[in-house]
Amino acid sequence: MQLIAEMRRRKVFRVAAAYAVAAWALAQVADLVLENTAAPPWVMQVILLVLALGFPVAIILAWAFEVTPDGVRRTEAIGAGERAPSIGGQDAVLIVLLVAVIGVAGFQFATMHETGSGPVQATTPAAETSRSEAPPTPAPAEASTPTSPERTSIAVLPFRAMSSGEDDEYFADGLTEEILNSLAQLPELLVTARTSSFHFKGRDLPVPQIAETLGVGHVLEGSVRRGGETVRITAQLIRAGDGFHLWSNTYDRELEDVFAVQEDIATNVADALDIVLDEAKLARMRHSGTDDLEAFIAFQKGRELFVDAHENIVDIEGRLAEATPLFEKALEAAPGYIAAVIYKSDALAHTVYDSASGMREERFPNEAEQALQALRDELDLAWERARPGHQRDILDVERTVFREDWTGLGAKLERAMRPGDCPLSNWTLEFATALGDPDSVLETTAEHLRCDPLNALTIFHHAFASIWAGDPEGAIRLAQEAIGSGMRYSWIDGLEFWARISMGDLDHPAVKDATGPVAWWLFPKALVTAAARGDREAARSLAEEFWADELAQDQSSMVVAAMIGDRERANEYAARIDARPGGAIVLNNAAFSCLCGAPFDLAATPDFARRLEQADVSWPPATVIDFPAKDW
Repeated sequence: MQLIAEMRRRKVFRVAAAYAVAAWALAQVADLVLENTAAPPWVMQVILLVLALGFPVAIILAWAFEVTPDGVRRTEAIGAGERAPSIGGQDAVLIVLLVAVIGVAGFQFATMHETGSGPVQATTPAAETSRSEAPPTPAPAEASTPTSPERTSIAVLPFRAMSSGEDDEYFADGLTEEILNSLAQLPELLVTARTSSFHFKGRDLPVPQIAETLGVGHVLEGSVRRGGETVRITAQLIRAGDGFHLWSNTYDRELEDVFAVQEDIATNVADALDIVLDEAKLARMRHSGTDDLEAFIAFQKGRELFVDAHENIVDIEGRLAEATPLFEKALEAAPGYIAAVIYKSDALAHTVYDSASGMREERFPNEAEQALQALRDELDLAWERARPGHQRDILDVERTVFREDWTGLGAKLERAMRPGDCPLSNWTLEFATALGDPDSVLETTAEHLRCDPLNALTIFHHAFASIWAGDPEGAIRLAQEAIGSGMRYSWIDGLEFWARISMGDLDHPAVKDATGPVAWWLFPKALVTAAARGDREAARSLAEEFWADELAQDQSSMVVAAMIGDRERANEYAARIDARPGGAIVLNNAAFSCLCGAPFDLAATPDFARRLEQADVSWPPATVIDFPAKDW
């Protein structure tokens, strides 16, 4: 007790409390500043070491010296009357501050390994996913749903390129995707797909706002700086609920070692989120991408062109041709790069589709047939390389619909519509909608949107399936949310028009005042409105004008003929399409997109009829929009 009394007399406790409060405040400020200046981790370690060593020094000085009105003097030399008087208010403030510091530090320690927050409702919608997914298509796609409460959730935001080399931004994007793909291999973790996380590239928004939009509990962000053959990578894992940094690190590496950094970041994130990693999970994470620098830079450039091409489907084939050499370059360096195979195949699919629909003539003899065979080879290769699971089931549908034999397609569609994480497809969803069950498509796209809430293609498919399933209001709501988020794809713009036509809401401004061509079709909106009203004279006049236009390819012309009730003409166009390579894809797409049931008779399309019989699917599709003149 005498020692404690002496320590109180020498104000040791006061100095200790003041030092603890000041040191904690300094550490917090240093942590904040260093994390945002890409400083190496040893700087923070040195600061903490100095603060720790300073504590005993402060205690010793408090014991040996005291501040008096005459300056600093040794404690033993101070008389009882000379001692600086105690100030009770200062002691009280120090005690309150110390208690607050202990409370905050205790809270941080207790919550350091918590694994996320509850579900968050995503309210908006943009285009792409992880390395195991198939690419978007020239038509339809997605919606918005909450995150699963059972799984920890995370979004990997695009790492910032802090240097300005020619390929540095692509390098940073590639590294981000490698980390994202590694984390996506963990079943305990719901990882936001690339499409949605890259929606925020270059946008300086608060982490909580991004997390709320994406419906995740955690965010991983970072930066990349390249210089010659070296690279500095910083990464930090943030809990969205309170902004607390669960983990951070800075890596200074040679370029040849960069893939080890990607793996280290992914494993550290998993550890911070209390996910136990066994050898099987580690192996999946290691083999989720590529370890070739040139391959993933070429792939990022090709993907950028691919997304640009799908934002507006005019001349999509020509713009996809620019991306093909880049995907080929990626595959030369990394033949097992399955995503490059999938994206590369889309250009071939458009060559086949555009030729079969009558959109353009073949540029050389048998061009479409050669493209179709090459496409089959590409899709078979992608299917063979895909691991068993949801993505492989979807690829099985994709490769089947481009074959001559559709045997088993119905069963394959059912398997592809089972719950899964975040794959996408070119054709599966429209086949499942027209030939299967729109409700299953709604369930599947809702599942996809849990991990990719801003994917424009899935938003389209979810909204269009809503129209098919009798919920046009839901489709309108989703389309308006997507447009409100800045998404201006022509096929999303057209959703409200089709939804209101299906409702019979023909006097709504979105229908009555609509001008220009219908999205993804070439005929005017006024023609659709006249046909829906039953104004046969006006509809026929507009149809004749359209057929006289050089843009009137066979698929659009067939749908126009069906809407105005010209059955004979619709069958003529359908027969032309049926006789071409890939014609079955075009005919199914017409039935899917026009919402008018079967726009032709099966007798006019013997090849398509044969495939439907093999597939064991229902036909004709449901009639969602009842055009009065169409009596079949």
